[in-house]
Amino acid sequence: MNKSLFEFLSYYITDRKKQIICDNIKERTRYITVVLEDIFQPQNASAVLRTCDCFGIQDVHIIENQNAYNINPDVVLGATQWLTLKNYNKKENNTLDAIKELKSKGYRIIATTLSDKNTSLNDFQLNKGKSALFFGTEQTGLSSDVIENADEFLKIPMYGFTESFNISVF
Repeated sequence: MNKSLFEFLSYYITDRKKQIICDNIKERTRYITVVLEDIFQPQNASAVLRTCDCFGIQDVHIIENQNAYNINPDVVLGATQWLTLKNYNKKENNTLDAIKELKSKGYRIIATTLSDKNTSLNDFQLNKGKSALFFGTEQTGLSSDVIENADEFLKIPMYGFTESFNISVF
């Protein structure tokens, strides 16, 4: 946030609220970013944004190829005001544009999908560099564009009989 703007606005909030904002800003990260490809259920889209805010993930990239990204205000509960959202929705297929932009910023493209090349979340090496975690649509998962351009594949361990988490769990 612009420092002079913050100073101006801080005149209108309590010292306690100002301290909460300053403490939370220190904990935000751009080292990890989340990328959502074609999420179509507003409650899921909103739950992911709320989770990103809770984990301190500042940037969320939203790819809209076939599905418009809609937010449910009853689920998101204002989390969007604290996040930086980047939408990719100018073309019929926006996935490659998102990948290209993230790679140009030094992010590793991490596909969360079932693959024989998967690394378990327990073994994922976060210290290897910035990570863009890609999550796919509720119906079919990630597109072939993400799979073909991924630097790594990540599997979140599960111990039940279901093969995948709902996107809202992130």
